[in-house]
Amino acid sequence: MPRSSTYEAVLDASLFTPAQLQPTAVGRLAFQAGTRWMRDHVCSHRTLVHEHRVGFVLWSWQLEYVHPLRFPDADDAVVEVTARIRGPRASQLEVEMTLEGPAGVAVRTRAASVPLRLSGDEALSGVPRPLPDALVAAFHDDEIERTAHRSQVRALRAGFERDGEQLAAAVSEFRVHRHHCEVADQWYWAETLGFAAGAREELVLKYGKAVPGLRRAQAEPIRRVDVTWLRAGQLWDLLQVRTTAHRLGEGLAFVHELGLADDEDGGPYAVVVERI
Repeated sequence: MPRSSTYEAVLDASLFTPAQLQPTAVGRLAFQAGTRWMRDHVCSHRTLVHEHRVGFVLWSWQLEYVHPLRFPDADDAVVEVTARIRGPRASQLEVEMTLEGPAGVAVRTRAASVPLRLSGDEALSGVPRPLPDALVAAFHDDEIERTAHRSQVRALRAGFERDGEQLAAAVSEFRVHRHHCEVADQWYWAETLGFAAGAREELVLKYGKAVPGLRRAQAEPIRRVDVTWLRAGQLWDLLQVRTTAHRLGEGLAFVHELGLADDEDGGPYAVVVERI
């Protein structure tokens, strides 16, 4: 049976909107959970980076809201996290987390990261490499999956464009400041969820009167978030977020493309899909 780490997370008001746990807060909890599993069963994050010279760059992430959990509901929640290697050449690390409140599992996340061989510089620069054999050996047989994880973002976007109705589109800008970054002055991936949420709110504020259906996005909880990261933003980058809102049946979906504001032809750095 795959190993897990289980522990209690103390909840405070900063983690929540009026309706649910904030996606950015869930991202931070999920990153901490994966780091804890690695420490418990393989090695600490610090040892991984500074002794093994191995890093991980997040490529794909999914967040599913399962049962309601609001700030008045509980003082704490139970976190359970598992991890496994995926891909034919140990080319991915997949981490799954659940956070359970009084009503049952409140959120479920799945993250797929690509291992890097770090150069040893302060920027923690590196190139993709399979996980070294010495680290692979720390995983049990049932924690190794030969098939690779696949991101759903491209298929989701195609489905919205094919089967949905576009309601509105807008462009927002955000600058990456140091509080958005991790130790190497590169954006911390969970903060991109906040940039996307901010872009969604800006779009609704701009078009909510003309398209009343959009107002649901300010009042109703998010059901699911799917993200893929293609490149990393750096300290003081000015980001441009191109957001489109789609109606698909009874649901709403928002697609956010994040890229450099002065590099429109350079392609997106990340794509975030929110469904309500």
